[in-house]
Amino acid sequence: MHLNLCGTTYAQTVETLMEQKRVAIIGAGVSGLAAIKACLEEGLEPTCFEQSEEIGGLWHYTDDGGQQHGASMYKSLISNVSREMSCFSDFPFNTDTPPYPPHSQFHHYLQQYCHRFDLRKFIRFKTQVVKVQQAEGFVEGEWNVHTVDTGTDGTEPCQHVFHAIMVCSGVYHRPHMSLFAGLKTFQGTVTHSRSYRTPDRFQGKTVLVIGAGNSAGDIAAEVGLTASKVYLSLRDGVWILPRLTHGARPLDLSVSRALLHAPDFVSRNYIKMLSRTHINQANYGLHRTKDPYTHGFMVVAKPDITEFTPAGARFADGSCIDADEVIFATGYDVSFPFLDSDILPSSLQDQELYKLVFPVRMKKHTLAVIGQIRNRGGASPVVELQARWAAQVFQGITQLPDQDMMLGYFRRDRQYRDARFGPNKLPVVDLRYTDDIARDIGVKPSFWRLVLWDPSLAFHTYFGPAFPVHYRLMGRHSWSGAAAYAKTALIKTYSATCTNRVQTRHNVNSLMTVLLVCLMVAVLSGIVMKS
Repeated sequence: MHLNLCGTTYAQTVETLMEQKRVAIIGAGVSGLAAIKACLEEGLEPTCFEQSEEIGGLWHYTDDGGQQHGASMYKSLISNVSREMSCFSDFPFNTDTPPYPPHSQFHHYLQQYCHRFDLRKFIRFKTQVVKVQQAEGFVEGEWNVHTVDTGTDGTEPCQHVFHAIMVCSGVYHRPHMSLFAGLKTFQGTVTHSRSYRTPDRFQGKTVLVIGAGNSAGDIAAEVGLTASKVYLSLRDGVWILPRLTHGARPLDLSVSRALLHAPDFVSRNYIKMLSRTHINQANYGLHRTKDPYTHGFMVVAKPDITEFTPAGARFADGSCIDADEVIFATGYDVSFPFLDSDILPSSLQDQELYKLVFPVRMKKHTLAVIGQIRNRGGASPVVELQARWAAQVFQGITQLPDQDMMLGYFRRDRQYRDARFGPNKLPVVDLRYTDDIARDIGVKPSFWRLVLWDPSLAFHTYFGPAFPVHYRLMGRHSWSGAAAYAKTALIKTYSATCTNRVQTRHNVNSLMTVLLVCLMVAVLSGIVMKS
């Protein structure tokens, strides 16, 4: 699956490479699996290097954290994205999966995906990529990839040559721990959320959790079951949104293409209203003054920490607490230790990636970064589209613009994201982004083509939830079952919990009511004409 250079001259290597395009994929998590499949679809030959013994990356749970690098998860973790919005476009979850899968079921889903498309044979487990360099001359964009066997101590690095690289190592590399004044003097225990598994060891203790993301909220709530007291330090407050909205409908099913044309203030105010209806945040010290788009959505809440003391911490409001344990749920720093900084800087502010995938200033675009994003929904549909796009570029099916056009797009895009979402460690993407990539590879659903082909399908696609399966309705590698699934995906969301046929009819009627209202708004606003 790869070309080993042991005993091979460079001229022989290049000659062999010209026979078939080989792609090195770094990491066998969600992004890596999508990349393997995308390469196979386009006739490329992938080799995936995975440093652990199992697929899944972050979703591979072990009691001890498994890998020595990157993130891991806690035992009680449940996905914050509904199953229909977090699946790959041509492989739905089993119907007995709950609307929000726990980590064990999500990992099982990835194993099923791997089996269904026979991906495992393209993965080299317990193999770590230690260095990626441009090959001699870089005439055709070839790369030297150096790997070591993680299962053997003292193994000499082995060198391979590939035509292209997909970096799928994820964004959870180095635990990020903010440098607070006095932290070194704190006499209690300081850990990062990466090492958290269960709340058992916090029995009877006073615990301070720092952070305002989903993990911080989950951990603070769970530790509160055993600890004597839990404090949650928030720099700016949070907007708390429920997983389920009216009628126990998953929140992310509210995202539709029709709503893309609504003014920003409409969606922003809707988020605020939904959050305030769910909970009076001011009553719990969670009041958020900033815009809901500039922060993630996520006990006694405390403001930002000004400094640590030997016994605890002092906060911005002047209050102090004593604490036995401090948990930093403050995210991760991106790192690409196997790449030189002149190829791909670890600092996001120094990266210039065209549509968050291709380094703009490379002479040959044979390197793609997959999954370095923070999505408003599931990651799987986004990284799958990125991988499909990259595979088509590597194979010469899709062409990139010239460098000046890509650089101009990059600058406008960064300005837009900073204005809409605020400066973030990771670029935030939404339906606009995935539709943009889908348009580049010819798989964005066309309203008018769907109307002529199947009006009911067009209706569901543009005025119902924007399911990932919509990217398999047309274009390259469409799925024959996509149309039928797109029409029933909303109902299937409840398949694990609803066995009552009357309830199913109620769901259909509710959906039709919502869709009719959306259609009336769309027609009156002239939205359909813009699609």
